[in-house]
Amino acid sequence: MADVFKFNGSYTSTPAGSTSGFPEVSCHFDETVALTKKTVVSMILTSDSPASVPLGGLTNVNVLAVKVIGGHLKLTVTSSDGSAQSVPVDSVYMSISLAVPITAVTVTRDPAVETQVQIFMGERA
Repeated sequence: MADVFKFNGSYTSTPAGSTSGFPEVSCHFDETVALTKKTVVSMILTSDSPASVPLGGLTNVNVLAVKVIGGHLKLTVTSSDGSAQSVPVDSVYMSISLAVPITAVTVTRDPAVETQVQIFMGERA
């Protein structure tokens, strides 16, 4: 029996002060992905070098959720779209990619800043 990953909620951006020409923007989302495998990795980054994230038996990562505590990091992923695709993360990062799965993940902290990271990865059914 497959696990089910659910990501739902909404976001809203409301203008401060005068709203002339800048309306409120909002979006609701309700994403569900059936998973055959999943893993959760907690790491404390104590070195400035990139750290490979163990995939825990997953071949493809279709769901990636990252929570950073105590700092900022550079998240680097590899997929068939390319290697060393980097994004900055200083709080939360979420990716669901069914067509182009991630095959490798590394994280790099800010220099000399101990950083904790919690990572959820799932492979779709």
